Formats: sequence, C-alpha cells, structure tokens
Amino acid sequence: MKNLDEKDKKIIEMLLENSRRPYHEIADAVELSESTVRKRVIKLQEGGIIEKFTIKICREDERCIYAFLTLVPKNESEVKELLRETLVLPQCEEVFKLAGRCGILVKVNVSDTNELDALLEMFRARTDIESVERVCVVLRPIKTINQSEGQIL
Repeated sequence: MKNLDEKDKKIIEMLLENSRRPYHEIADAVELSESTVRKRVIKLQEGGIIEKFTIKICREDERCIYAFLTLVPKNESEVKELLRETLVLPQCEEVFKLAGRCGILVKVNVSDTNELDALLEMFRARTDIESVERVCVVLRPIKTINQSEGQIL
C-alpha cells in the first residue's frame, strides 16, 4: 500500500476485521481522535485504498463453520489410505500429512455444529484412527490466501 503510515495500516487492519467497528474504538487503539480517524478513512476511500465496506453472510445452504482436526492413525501403514479417504469427504477442504507421529491435519468446512459432531464421531469410530488429538474451531479468519488447485497425492 502506497504512502501509508503505521496508523493508516492499523486503521485498515481493524476495518478488515470488522468494517462496522466504531471510529471511537479505532481512535483509542491508534491513539488519535475520533474525528481524525474519520478523516483518515475518508482520505483512504478517496485515494482508492478502501474501495467499499461490505458484509459477509452465511446462507442456510452454505457451510460456514471451519475447524482443524488432527487425526492420529494407529500405525504408519494406514496413513496413505486414511489420506485418500479424507480427500473424498466433501467437508474436508484441505488435508495435510504431518511429519513424525503427528498424523494428519484436516481443515473441515461444515454447515453447523451438528455436522461437525457427526464428522468427529465418524472419525473417532474408525478402527484405523488412534485418536482425534485436537479440534480447533475457527472463530474468525484474520488472513486468508486464495491458492490455485494443487496436485492431490
């Protein structure tokens, strides 16, 4: 971003997290007055740095809950088959083989917590999985990168 000082960058960062964040809250965080923050935002808009403020909604037919699961297989010989099977599950958006005894990291995308619970129960019931070590649910994304399709196995 061209010619932005640290305060402008912080204002943009805070608006990216929540574009409806009150200016007084941003002002407190960047140690400026509310009117100065308001003027800076207008200047960022006029300069084309901020194009628009928008919202993101989750429709009923969309999957809006992201979680990361670590699956630990009972033995190393079952990892390849488990990887293949996770690739065909529509909820599994990304699958990573981890080094060492860590197993497999799976990024899942589900429509609600009931679907997440069902997916967890399915993994826990498998005889080739020793444990589901961690289940981390994403509260909100901070930075995401769009990547082109990668090669699968």
